[in-house]
Amino acid sequence: MKTKEFSKTMVEEVSLELLLRHAVKAKHGLEKESMRVNPNGTLADTPHPDHLGSSLTNHYIKTDFAEPQLEYATHPRPRIEANIRELQDLHIYTIRKLNNELIWPFSMPPVLPEDENEIPLGQYGSSHSGKWKTIYRNGLGLRYGRRMQTISGVHYNFSFSNVFLKQFLQKEISKFTKEEISSLYLHVIRNFLRRVQYLTYLTGSSSVFDSTFLPNPGSLKFERHKKYTMYSPYATSLRMSEIGYTSKVQDTLGIHYNSLKEYVERMCYAVHTPNPDYIPFSEKADNQLNPNYLQIENEFYSPIRPKQVPKGDERPLDALLQRGIEYIEIRSLDIDPYSPVGVCRQNLAFTQLILLDSLLSISPSIDEEENSILKENLNKVIWEGRRPDLTIRVEDSEKNFQQAGAEYSESLRYYAKMLDRHTGRQTYQEAIDFQIKKWKNPDKTPSGKLLSEILKKDIEFRDKGMELARENRRTLSYLEYSPGTLTKIEKEATRSFHEKEQLEREESQTHYPTVKLCNH
Repeated sequence: MKTKEFSKTMVEEVSLELLLRHAVKAKHGLEKESMRVNPNGTLADTPHPDHLGSSLTNHYIKTDFAEPQLEYATHPRPRIEANIRELQDLHIYTIRKLNNELIWPFSMPPVLPEDENEIPLGQYGSSHSGKWKTIYRNGLGLRYGRRMQTISGVHYNFSFSNVFLKQFLQKEISKFTKEEISSLYLHVIRNFLRRVQYLTYLTGSSSVFDSTFLPNPGSLKFERHKKYTMYSPYATSLRMSEIGYTSKVQDTLGIHYNSLKEYVERMCYAVHTPNPDYIPFSEKADNQLNPNYLQIENEFYSPIRPKQVPKGDERPLDALLQRGIEYIEIRSLDIDPYSPVGVCRQNLAFTQLILLDSLLSISPSIDEEENSILKENLNKVIWEGRRPDLTIRVEDSEKNFQQAGAEYSESLRYYAKMLDRHTGRQTYQEAIDFQIKKWKNPDKTPSGKLLSEILKKDIEFRDKGMELARENRRTLSYLEYSPGTLTKIEKEATRSFHEKEQLEREESQTHYPTVKLCNH
């Protein structure tokens, strides 16, 4: 029997073998964004297809920032494979409804218009909530640029099962407190931030992009291939870099994960405090929701976020304060270009192992010094992760990154064996074997493989994208739905239109609610 130490809110000893028996019952959910494109690789200029339902109210298929930017969502499920199968069904349905359009296979966007204001914002109808969503997106475009917002990714939602929490906290489910559960998830989040650079190397696939995404790179150094392709030779995930989903403004907010109270207080400050640089955007009505540092909580960019499902018109921060953290959202995964649905089973299983290890390891608070080190480590890996001599800070010393990553991956082997024993499959050990190959050879990472293919074949990024998009369409067109899935998707599309129409008839004037529990 193994024991580990935990924070004060957690048990000091636990039967690891018994605990891992219940770890396989965790819940997984996926959200995946993808661009619709024309046969020539440009953004689709058509509205969100009616066959896919209402982008405002459909639970399975919505749109993200741009009108052609699809967003898929799966149900929380106890098996990763079930989530991938549901995502596959949604892709099959979409492919059969798109006519000549295709689904772009990369996180970095396809060919973009010269004027970024021609990138169409998501449109959600005439209801107040529909207009509100479009105004929010317009604000994002003003603050960060519309090009940046066209970058797509995968969000992996994860929660421990109640039976697991019962074993871990050694008390009945009815006696769980929101403080205990929230402390547990924040414990995981802090340790995940200490490990996210490994996941970025292993899953990053955005080292290369079309020049229309960044017409003026400024002081950033990229190499050019042929006429339209730009790349950074050793990069892993430019999606997570300063040209992607990071913000120097947000970095000044001091939003950390040492306690739920501290996190919510800083988020409340961000959603209620005007940023002088954003105030001019509000001179024109409906340019943005407000001039605050964050228009709403979802504007905050982070590799991982604590979540609670809001009820009715409840704000996410109120939901967190009222009921604590329900699950965590991992936001650091690029679209896998070598999967027809953009996700990889081995990568998701490995991510779960990281989360489990993050729970079963000591997780002290992160101070400003460590926070700076973690950001520097991640930034190094984002830009130079495949450089053989790259070093990062690990426990107060410099260490070769690929050696550190290989050692960390192998350290998860015990957990993988135990989980596989209880599932009767080899999912988790295969996931580790899959990642070890990448540590031995950086060219086997998605970022390395994609860049190598483009350079060796002497083709453009946009052409490689269309090649994969057509290949994925062929693959998906031959696949069959899971039993009962087609009827379910069609019913949801119909239901979503009825709900949207009802909202528009009611023409509710209720504005997005203020955060009731914040002291501001």
